[in-house]
Amino acid sequence: MKRIIVAVDGPAGTGKSSVSRQAALEMGLRYIDSGAVYRSITWYVLQRDKKMNGEFRFTNDIAELTIEQEFLRDGCCKTFVNKIEVSDFIRDETITKNIGILSDNRDVRDFVNRLLRRWSREGSVIMDGRDIASVVFPHADVKIYLDASIETRTQRRMKEYREMGKNVDENVVKKEIIQRDEQDRNRPFGALIRSDDAVYVDTSLLSREEAVERMKEIIQRTVSPIDSGLCRMRPYGQRYP
Repeated sequence: MKRIIVAVDGPAGTGKSSVSRQAALEMGLRYIDSGAVYRSITWYVLQRDKKMNGEFRFTNDIAELTIEQEFLRDGCCKTFVNKIEVSDFIRDETITKNIGILSDNRDVRDFVNRLLRRWSREGSVIMDGRDIASVVFPHADVKIYLDASIETRTQRRMKEYREMGKNVDENVVKKEIIQRDEQDRNRPFGALIRSDDAVYVDTSLLSREEAVERMKEIIQRTVSPIDSGLCRMRPYGQRYP
């Protein structure tokens, strides 16, 4: 049975993570959350330095971090830094505000890309991000670009805020999404790019379930059969030397 790599890119708010995670669960693949890796390193640096600024430098202690992820049978993806689970910590707004400084650092991106490639050698995977198909896995077996209209993505983000009990101005959220798109497309390293050979999927009018089915169809059409036995429910991504 062939080991496969499914690379999923697209702007924020298109459902990349939730759709990829569910598709992985239903197809017996392993989901890898690349964004959680950057968030984990951001969490570590903030724990160490208490702040982050434009003078950030990649250091030896970061290069020696033990980062692990575990994809569970219930669809949850847990992330660990030096054996400490940080899955909830890395979703804090402080991490969100500071991650851009770290993720624009070339040394950090090279380190994370090596880590992701190492993890992919342990079995068939689905991985989402903004440069997975263009930079991390340019020769991925399946490339998918998920997209959605600004209006749809704004409403999805508003729903998330409401579920968290937050009252946020819709115009502010829309403006933030537009700014994020502009920043992601113009980043010096790892910019958001739609690969020429990626299958384009607009999720604006699709439910989450419909988007999952669409992704599964693309994977099944492109690569068959898939060895579901490759998805072992155990921690992966041990220390990268």
